[in-house]
Amino acid sequence: MNKPNNVLKEWLQISYEDYDTAKFLFDNKKPKPLEIICYHCQQSAEKALKGFLCANEIDPPKTHDVGHLCVLCAKYDKEFKKLAEKCEDIATYSAKTRYPNRVEIEEYDAKSALQIALEIYDYVIKRLKNMGITL
Repeated sequence: MNKPNNVLKEWLQISYEDYDTAKFLFDNKKPKPLEIICYHCQQSAEKALKGFLCANEIDPPKTHDVGHLCVLCAKYDKEFKKLAEKCEDIATYSAKTRYPNRVEIEEYDAKSALQIALEIYDYVIKRLKNMGITL
């Protein structure tokens, strides 16, 4: 496996770890730490999209803006446009959940964020397979 594939694999591993952490907290922690769950979901989506950019030999920008990352991915695979709205939805949970005056989050928001994060991760894996990249 060449170096770019190692970096790609690492992006995707971290992405899945963020998702897995969020899912564990949602399923096991009482009360549910909704802000942290949503934050990890946003982080999972961010890392997956950065992995896709890496697979296209693009250095991912230092941004947490999942919507922007989705637009960049769509430059290399127009199918990413299908994720634009979901990326914008989950982008809300970046740093805004980690400071005072946070966004209001309900349990259904966290459940939705989990679904979106997993959908983005799975979508990236599917698109990579279409590119002939197996991990």
